[in-house]
Amino acid sequence: MAVDRTAMDPGASRRWTRHCVAVGALFLVVAVLVMSRAGGTATAGAVGTWALLAGAAMAAGACVWRSLAFTGRSRWAWALLAAGLLTWGFAQFTWLARRWVPGVPEVLAQRGVEDIGLAGLGLLIPAALLTMPRAAQPLANRVRSVLDGLLIASSLVLLAWIFVMDDLAAGAHGPRFYLTLFFPLADVVIATMVAYMLPLRRDRRGFGADLTFVCAGLIAFAVADAGHVYLHLVHDFGGGPIVHLGWLAGYALITMGALRPRVADDAPLDLPPGVWSTAVMMPYLTVIAALGASVMLQLQTGHVPTFVGFTRSFLILLLIGRQLLTQLENRALTRGLETRVADRTAELYAREQHFHALIRHSSDVITVIDSSGVIRYQSESMQRVFGYPAAVFLGRRYTDLVDAEVAMRLAQAMRQVAARPFASVTLEVVHTHQDGRKRPSEAIITNLVDDPHVAGFVLNTRDISDRMELQEQLVHEAYHDSLTQLANRALFRERTAATLESGATATVLHLDMDGFKRVNDSLGHLAGDQLLVRLADRLRGCLREEDLVARFGADEFGVLLTGDDGAEEVARRILGDLDAPIMLGARQIHVRASIGLAGTDLLEESADTHGDRAEQLMRNADLAMHHAKAVGGGVFAPYRPRMRDGLVERLELESELRAALENGELRLHYQPTVDLETSRVIGFEALVRWPHPTRGMISPLDFIPIAEATGLIVPLGRWVLREACCQAVEWSAAAGGRPLKMSVNVSVRQFDRADLAETVAGVLAETGMPADRLCLEMTESVLMTDTEANLEQLVRLKGLGLTLAIDDFGTGYSSLAYLRRFPVDTLKIDRSFVERLGVIADDTALTDTIVRLGRSLGMATVAEGIEEFGQLAVLREMGCGFAQGYYFSRPVPADEAGRLFLEGAHTPA
Repeated sequence: MAVDRTAMDPGASRRWTRHCVAVGALFLVVAVLVMSRAGGTATAGAVGTWALLAGAAMAAGACVWRSLAFTGRSRWAWALLAAGLLTWGFAQFTWLARRWVPGVPEVLAQRGVEDIGLAGLGLLIPAALLTMPRAAQPLANRVRSVLDGLLIASSLVLLAWIFVMDDLAAGAHGPRFYLTLFFPLADVVIATMVAYMLPLRRDRRGFGADLTFVCAGLIAFAVADAGHVYLHLVHDFGGGPIVHLGWLAGYALITMGALRPRVADDAPLDLPPGVWSTAVMMPYLTVIAALGASVMLQLQTGHVPTFVGFTRSFLILLLIGRQLLTQLENRALTRGLETRVADRTAELYAREQHFHALIRHSSDVITVIDSSGVIRYQSESMQRVFGYPAAVFLGRRYTDLVDAEVAMRLAQAMRQVAARPFASVTLEVVHTHQDGRKRPSEAIITNLVDDPHVAGFVLNTRDISDRMELQEQLVHEAYHDSLTQLANRALFRERTAATLESGATATVLHLDMDGFKRVNDSLGHLAGDQLLVRLADRLRGCLREEDLVARFGADEFGVLLTGDDGAEEVARRILGDLDAPIMLGARQIHVRASIGLAGTDLLEESADTHGDRAEQLMRNADLAMHHAKAVGGGVFAPYRPRMRDGLVERLELESELRAALENGELRLHYQPTVDLETSRVIGFEALVRWPHPTRGMISPLDFIPIAEATGLIVPLGRWVLREACCQAVEWSAAAGGRPLKMSVNVSVRQFDRADLAETVAGVLAETGMPADRLCLEMTESVLMTDTEANLEQLVRLKGLGLTLAIDDFGTGYSSLAYLRRFPVDTLKIDRSFVERLGVIADDTALTDTIVRLGRSLGMATVAEGIEEFGQLAVLREMGCGFAQGYYFSRPVPADEAGRLFLEGAHTPA
């Protein structure tokens, strides 16, 4: 393999220019001496003879220098070229020295010594050219270049013989005469080879200016050899020194080419296609000219000279050889093309079968409809998805095969994308299965009418029944209480706002069961749940069909009544119905309720939206309920504006909370998170507590809403985050570096601040807490409010390396699209789902669905509120990863939580 080891020296071009000027100057000096014949013809001949020997040595030396810059074939090629030039130059010197150099040695004066030039010009120089690396080409191309050179050279010799040398060579015969003709003939052949090599050399190493100089030098050799032959035939050697300057010019050009430095950025030679076509036809044109001239000579003279006959026969043999070579090439090319076509056909067939298999087993139904609405292709998956054979649809109009509403929507969608090639639109429709079932489907219509391979509209239809069922189930759970199947607070608020928006009058009843906590404490939570289900049934029986009853949480219920009259009557009917005992097994349970009533007639005008008015109406009913409970319970109380006086206490609590935050009176308790697979404590959830100096321990349900409403949640959240991270680092160090996951709740108000990510990053840097050990928990409302801004906030937080969790999952509304879109790592299953495990089958199925949903989305699942071993066993069977609850530990202070981390909680296998 040839390797160019020359360095691209920026000053090499300037040095080469100086060398070329020096060589040209020497040539001019010799040319002036020879042409001026200073000292006579003999002196000019002697100068020219010695200059030829020096020129050959100089060219050979330049080629040797050039070969040292390469390895492999390039080095051998330039070395052979140097040997050929030196041999040819020595032969010329011995040839001319007998005439022009007095005192030439006897060994050089003998005839036949100059024949060594045959080896240089006929063997070494062609071998050098054939050895030079060029663009990859088969052996046939190299043979063709030699044949073309012979054809051109022989044709030119024949033409020269007929038009120039026929009369001159009338008396010249014999081997010595034909040996003299060999040299110009070899020059033409070699020049032709170089001309063929130039484009190949250009493709490999640029323009190939080095070979261009070599080609020019060989052409100069051919001119000088032709002139020498002419002078030999006319026996006029006086003009020999001038003719022989062509040889010296050839050596000078080859020297320049060998000394030329490598240029890395030669522009490719871009010639018109006609030039290359003419070059390919050149051998045939010269042969036609030569044969035509020989025929004319024969017609004029009536005979064919021996040389012309032999040369013409030689040309015919060369043409036959070239034609045979062309035939062999054509056969090889045909076989290659047939093989490539067969391989390509097999590849295309394999791809076609591959795509057919993919479409056949795809969950999507693919349909191609032409611009007139006729089905041209129907995938076989139609039968698997919708029960219809694919053949039923082919050749029929798609709109004739579906329901009228579906046909109208699809036609409208096709018109929508018809104006824009390659446009697509997605819509949801309901298709009818062959068995009559309605199957919700998603159809993607793409306009590929302008694609010649399709020429139609492509419908990708997929059955989304399972997804819609799961979505509807999640929506139902988001708006309904999982225990009683009543509406929850979110649905109640929306329905209240809708009623107010319609302009109708409404009354809200807020119910709280008196003494319900005693039932839970004495009979257990299971009995309490059963009691709540019975109470829900009784409430339904006391209301009209259009009225709405909801469970707000724990033992609180709400009723929405429309109309002006009857609210107090409904309240009396509920209280009377609750007087009847409820049987729980063998026990009779008597319950009472405190009911607050609030109507639209007492709503304040300051509320801006219907949602605010609905919230105010529910708050008024809540205030009235607390008033009824304060007077002893078991009664109802209408709302009065003076009940707002209770808000004063709320303001006092706000002021005290602000002071507690500034004075460091708040504390953190920690509830452990247990790995259900290893039964080890792997982390904690930080929960803020407020030990008030006079009020005692204040519930977070009382002061967290105040903090969120007043904005105190931002400094409070920052304090909780810093305190929890410091504690986690301390516990992990005490456990010998054992990793600990610390979870901290983040409210919606904190997400509203643009510097949340910077705050978290600052706390991590300050405390030394590893980011991957911190988990921020948020409610589903974060995903539903100000979606784009919150998504950007979550992405920034995720970029810090921490994990994100959705707290109380299932109590709000989160579409599957949001779950896929937001970078959430963990789903925390709300305690309302966990507390019913093993009791109601639907609740077990829903919890299992959430666990599977998290697994399918690549999220971890944490179950909250585990209080019994049965719940733990069911969750383990479902494959839930982690759990929290009183069964393991209540939220405890830091010192006790540290012992739990080191020693472990109550986590039976």
